[in-house]
Amino acid sequence: MALLQDSTSRRALPRQAFPATYLLLGSVFGALWFTVIGGMYVAGLAGQMVLISVPNVLWAQLLLRPIGRWERFLLASLLGQEVTAPEPVRYKRSAASRWSGMVNAVRRGFAVFQDGHSWRVLAWILVRSVTGPLGLLLVALPVLLLLAPLAVMVDGVPIDFVGEQWLLLCPAGLVLLPALRRATWALAAWHGRLAVWALGPGRDEIMAAALARAAQAEEQVRIDQELHDSIGHMLSMIVVQAGAGTHVFDKDPDFARRALGIIEQRGRAALGELDRIITDLRGDHAIDRVGARGYAPPPDGESVLTLIADAREAGMEIEVRIATGELPAALGRGVYRIVQESLTNAAKHAPGCAVNVDIAAEDGVVTVSVTNASPRTGPAPGRGAGRGLASIKDRATLLGGEATVGITEEDEFAVRAVLPLASRLPEGTTTRCALSRGCACLGCTIRRGAFG
Repeated sequence: MALLQDSTSRRALPRQAFPATYLLLGSVFGALWFTVIGGMYVAGLAGQMVLISVPNVLWAQLLLRPIGRWERFLLASLLGQEVTAPEPVRYKRSAASRWSGMVNAVRRGFAVFQDGHSWRVLAWILVRSVTGPLGLLLVALPVLLLLAPLAVMVDGVPIDFVGEQWLLLCPAGLVLLPALRRATWALAAWHGRLAVWALGPGRDEIMAAALARAAQAEEQVRIDQELHDSIGHMLSMIVVQAGAGTHVFDKDPDFARRALGIIEQRGRAALGELDRIITDLRGDHAIDRVGARGYAPPPDGESVLTLIADAREAGMEIEVRIATGELPAALGRGVYRIVQESLTNAAKHAPGCAVNVDIAAEDGVVTVSVTNASPRTGPAPGRGAGRGLASIKDRATLLGGEATVGITEEDEFAVRAVLPLASRLPEGTTTRCALSRGCACLGCTIRRGAFG
């Protein structure tokens, strides 16, 4: 993830930078790398014996990453610029066998020659072979100009060679010193900008890091929704049962006893659901969740009836009408979560009120409607709307549909969603519900055709 954060270069060098020292050492190391790597490549490519030429080229290629690491160290130490190290060379390792060592060596050799970072370091070395002498000239020229008058004091230098013109180089050096200093800083800063491309991660690595970061964020959102929808719903049912049992504990002990039993059942179900989510996070998909671990698989569209039966057992008054066939797994799970969160919201904010659930499918579209009457009393103090309604809208959007939440003309609270069986909803149709009796949106039209 750090690839996206550290790959930007600085437009100006910090004050504590040492550009002259960097250019001086850069010219030395640039000449050294060019001599060593260039000599190994020439010896390898010009050699006639494969057993000698191929190892020379391979070793030259293997040295490029350590050279890049050293160059990043110089940049950080002398110019104060941090360049992110690229990802290591990756290749598919062979399973343990008699020839696995040789196979892995060959695969690593091919991976080294396919490593884009190594080739960029090689380009960096070629550039440094040109800019190294230029940097050395910018650093050494002011010193030579300022020390020019000392040439007359050196024994063996003829006076007619020195002459008076030679002595004029000292004031010329003083005049050119600011310009040469700016040129030194500019060349060092240019090296810093080039290093981001040559010594840092490539564009493919940056894109891969961005995609990995987006996938991680999407996974976090999915986990948040799973926890909120499943665990939150069960806890809400527990709270409803606990409140009802406490209210009639002395008047109706049998009801209170049944409420405690339901609380125990919901608590065990919540623990099982939490166990399932944790198992999904660990990637333990090979375990038989139903038999070996004792908890249910992820819900689908057929689980809606079980959900409603559990809610009725918890004391909710629910009328349900369903006119759908078998739904795809992802879509069925989305319908289940929307109904689940709607029932949770009704249990929290409209306890004791009747709830109507309508689910219908027609022409490649599934429509969901969950409505509840206004509460006879205000919502329980301290309870807010939470994040459930936003979760419903997000889930519908991810499935290619749309959800509408609000108060209807009949003063009922409604959650209505339309979801496509295919990739997207039909074009030229209205999907946002007006929450009115004569609404002509796609979802209301389908439900009136299915239920009248």
